[in-house]
Amino acid sequence: MRRYDAVFLDVDGTLLWVDLDIDGYVRDLKPYATNGSLTVEQAEGPIWESLRRHISENINYPSEEELAAFRRENAREVADSLGLDAPAEVLDEVMDRRILHNPYPEAEAVMKKLKGIGFPLYVVSNWDVALTTVLEDLGWTRYMSGIVASAQVGSEKPDGTIFEEALKVAGVPHDRVIHVGNDPISDIQGAAAAGIDAVLIDRKGGIEAPDAVEILPDLRGLLPLVRG
Repeated sequence: MRRYDAVFLDVDGTLLWVDLDIDGYVRDLKPYATNGSLTVEQAEGPIWESLRRHISENINYPSEEELAAFRRENAREVADSLGLDAPAEVLDEVMDRRILHNPYPEAEAVMKKLKGIGFPLYVVSNWDVALTTVLEDLGWTRYMSGIVASAQVGSEKPDGTIFEEALKVAGVPHDRVIHVGNDPISDIQGAAAAGIDAVLIDRKGGIEAPDAVEILPDLRGLLPLVRG
């Protein structure tokens, strides 16, 4: 018998990592600088702060329209702090294009193998309502049986509500699913408190997660684990 019937997957830090192309942002918007110059050193702090704000506040914007307005506001605040006089649509497009979603080398191969041997995969992530679009752009939705984003549910890990919603979507009981993530609190403690087995992906090593059923250096160890 298989040990589990479904796999829940976190995204950021588990399947991919998020980065910013500051050099590209500066190249794109330097012509709009009102003070005569725009450097990477000037832009780096405000842009990263904008991303942190987006991550911390996106749960407050449960629709595509509300998220788009929030993103425009965020992009405008960055531009104003850097003395950029550019149209709102340009600022929004540049900021969106310069946020990079970088897959970990083994991520797609592991998802493909898990799906190929019959394991339904569900994304359970603290993310905005555009998560499906991000996964579509990566070509990953073909591996997913469902996507549960915190901004859509109104609940962020480690809160149990998002896990309960994912269980409803998957149609599996608590003891037949495993959650895979990189954060010892939101992923591991959150899943464990919801009665779900959790695996920690610790790519750098050294994270303590006593509630995890397993700690793996990357996703490749999932295959024998879920098979049991």
